[in-house]
Amino acid sequence: MNARAPMGKTERQRLIQTVVQQREIATQRELVSALSALGCEVTQATVSRDIRELDLQKVRTHLGRAKYVLSSRERPKDPEQAARHVLRDFARSTSVSQQLLVVRCEIGTASTVARQIDNLNHTDIVGTLAGDDTFVVILDTSDKAQEMKRYVDRLREA
Repeated sequence: MNARAPMGKTERQRLIQTVVQQREIATQRELVSALSALGCEVTQATVSRDIRELDLQKVRTHLGRAKYVLSSRERPKDPEQAARHVLRDFARSTSVSQQLLVVRCEIGTASTVARQIDNLNHTDIVGTLAGDDTFVVILDTSDKAQEMKRYVDRLREA
């Protein structure tokens, strides 16, 4: 039986901020493991929520590996600029299948890129669904999916 008291949300989120400042953490799984080693038992789902609430961002290290960092205090004023930045850095290809735009990304970055697409608040987007290295943008029609592909490709290549 574990005698440790559970860590509160505020304390856990401070610990997460410290961990990502001191280590190169590339995935939620790595973060869960690092927290566990520090005595903070937490699920991947909780870490996912904390990452979103803390607005952690993924960037490339000088070696080209993705890692979480604290976001700058001031959020980008232009969501399209933020989307352009992550698409250029992490998106590798786009394709359309009926009403879905499928975007392949670097391993561990799909949720970061999908979040920036969500932040565009584009009226044609029904929603996004992200895995580890792929996310889909759900649209109303296949025509809208083709239009969204062209739009995302323009952002990616800008």
